[in-house]
Amino acid sequence: MGGVDDAVVPIIFPIEVAASLTRVGEDVGVVRKYVDALLNVVEDMTGVGSLRARQIRDVAIASRLRAADAMYVWLAIREQVPLVTLDRELIERGSSFCNVIEP
Repeated sequence: MGGVDDAVVPIIFPIEVAASLTRVGEDVGVVRKYVDALLNVVEDMTGVGSLRARQIRDVAIASRLRAADAMYVWLAIREQVPLVTLDRELIERGSSFCNVIEP
């Protein structure tokens, strides 16, 4: 108890946060500040080059997930960590490839 947990996310995570918040009507200025803060602390865990892009492509094809969702699944597989999501499609399709849990 009281420990620190690290979150492993692909570099697109802050961009997805920005898109989600603006789609539900949050103030653009507030969203920019929040996402800029996220971008300052998110390390690019993927370092996606052509080899990793092919691996993510294969996950996308096998799982029939969108590209961004396939990247989350691939990263969970690579880092051997559970994927935490409320996304029903990701839970259903991703759980065949990695441990998917709800928060």
